[in-house]
Amino acid sequence: MLEKQKKLFLNSRNIQKDSYVWNMIQSILFAMQSAIMLIVMNRTNGLEDAGVFSIAYAIGSLVYYAGEFGVRKYQVTDVREKASFGDYHTHRIATCLIALVFGILYAFRGFLTGQYSSSKYLIIIIVSAVKVLEAYCDLYFSRYQQKGRLDVAAKASAYRLTLPLICCIISLIVSHDLLISMIVWLLVTIFAMLTSFVLLAPEFGGLWLRFNKSIFLMITRECFPLFAGSFLLLYVGNAPKYAIDAIMDDKAQACFNFIFMPVFAIGLLANFIFNPILVRLAEDWAGGDYPRFRSTVLRQMLVIGGITLLAVAVALTIGCPVLGALFGTDLSGSRMSLTILMVGGGMLALANFLIVVVTVVRGQKYLLPGYLGAAACAKLLSARFVRMYGIPGAAALYTALMSLTALMFAAALIYCVKKERGIRKI
Repeated sequence: MLEKQKKLFLNSRNIQKDSYVWNMIQSILFAMQSAIMLIVMNRTNGLEDAGVFSIAYAIGSLVYYAGEFGVRKYQVTDVREKASFGDYHTHRIATCLIALVFGILYAFRGFLTGQYSSSKYLIIIIVSAVKVLEAYCDLYFSRYQQKGRLDVAAKASAYRLTLPLICCIISLIVSHDLLISMIVWLLVTIFAMLTSFVLLAPEFGGLWLRFNKSIFLMITRECFPLFAGSFLLLYVGNAPKYAIDAIMDDKAQACFNFIFMPVFAIGLLANFIFNPILVRLAEDWAGGDYPRFRSTVLRQMLVIGGITLLAVAVALTIGCPVLGALFGTDLSGSRMSLTILMVGGGMLALANFLIVVVTVVRGQKYLLPGYLGAAACAKLLSARFVRMYGIPGAAALYTALMSLTALMFAAALIYCVKKERGIRKI
């Protein structure tokens, strides 16, 4: 049985085509995981449980990025294996354990202060554990992609995401118990991981660990800026949710997450459009074709602007009725909040694109002020906005933070390009 499953993952008539298709499928599944859960959860368990899951997932996402530590891009591009798989494996186990402890301590603080019930406390820990396992699976995903088999990695990831999701949904429908369903999600995630990524590991060098202090520190040093950036950007994006969790109730949390879901659609669509041009963008910069480089960057920014305007138009017209029907909740009073969030989604897509462009021109370190500035504003303003204006305040805060982030990243890009004028004629 397991041998047949392994063949299904490994067999491919066209590796390049399968890599594209399956990577798109697993990317959509990963992005839509929480949305699908919330749709089912609200209909089976109601707004309160949907709100509990929303904040648990937001905390779990931070745990995921802490566990992944920004290593994927570095590991995938380490084609000469400066660090071995054993080195990456040891490093990932260490970061995943630290990330899990972070999630447990965060939940325990809420439990001690009375903010979280025992049930909510356990759900946050379980969701954090699921996200730690996802971060651990990313180690294998990176290994398979590093070895030229993105198709295998994406197939395994799609399977690992789909099976637990289906079982969790069935559990919600049958039991109507959020805690039991989260336990099911965790257990099936472990099973899916063992019968996909771990099962395939021997085909790509096997499972082994190696601890070399200098290499361990090298991986940490090289990947820390990537980790810090993704972690801080996620924190900034989730800051309104944390403020709602502290000030409002779980029902408000659920409603905010319902209207927040289309934000991911903007980013996903923008990524599908600009991902195919990344290699050309890097080649234009490295090869000195600066006019085409500038043209490509400006054209992509216009595309993101166009997608954002379309999203705003949908939000002003049919957005709330469609989302209300999807989630089974009356969202008629949230039109303005949804519209504001669509602008924020466009700013997030722009910020993510600018990160890529700044990375192409090798100016990653100049992004740090943008991350820190946005995170500081999020920390200082989140509670005030939500306390004064509720969900509309959370939406306005999100858009303001994403706009600030995009503006500072744009400034970093301009600085990097101007800096090059002392070396190249641009």
